[in-house]
Amino acid sequence: MRDMRGITLISLIITIILLLILAGIGINAGIPTINLAEFTQFKDELKILQTKVNELNQKKETEIGTKELTENQKNIISENIANTNNEIISGFRYCSSEYIQNNLGINTLERDYLINIEYRYVIAVEGYEYKGKKYYMINQLSDGPYNVEYNNKNPETGDFGFELDSSKESDRWKIEVINIKYPGYISNWKVQYRLADDEKWKTANGLNFYVSKEGNYYVQLTHDDINLGSKLITIIEENEENSNIINNNI
Repeated sequence: MRDMRGITLISLIITIILLLILAGIGINAGIPTINLAEFTQFKDELKILQTKVNELNQKKETEIGTKELTENQKNIISENIANTNNEIISGFRYCSSEYIQNNLGINTLERDYLINIEYRYVIAVEGYEYKGKKYYMINQLSDGPYNVEYNNKNPETGDFGFELDSSKESDRWKIEVINIKYPGYISNWKVQYRLADDEKWKTANGLNFYVSKEGNYYVQLTHDDINLGSKLITIIEENEENSNIINNNI
């Protein structure tokens, strides 16, 4: 009898351990699936709300939500829209999820948003972090349309321009687009660059990029049909007789 009880107790302990291991594996395996589902739901929210904002823009219904913004909300706007100013910020309205459900007729939204109807900007107040990156706007999604595609306030001709800056970092140089001169509001400029003797343009991820070779680089700044032209920057090892940056319009 003692032997039978001993075998039963050991079997029970082993069974419990195995169940705990299987439960842990199941939970860990399910987390990525849950995160993906939540991220998909967040993207759907942005797309639905963006479509609604586009409709309100066409109807010129700009006064929605709460006009007074907190400093934190203003900071969120500035951090997500490049070259913003007080005019753009003052056009934003805070809209809670309850307000959106009750007044904009979108019952599936669960988040609060900052919305500028005039310029068609939609920013999630909390955002959503997925795979180490936090998203706030539809133009930050790889499969989402850019807000500026709907913005008809961006002129295609005029007195435009930009400047370049460079700095040496270890064994490479950082080249940065600065002082963009453009009367419209675009947060997703395309920066392309190439060595003077190369034919193929490379696209930067943002307004700066790194190069490891000295030489003359052409840099151009565009967005759809808008082109701010090109500049030539000369990268050489700096000493008493030369400088590591020369900017020229092309």
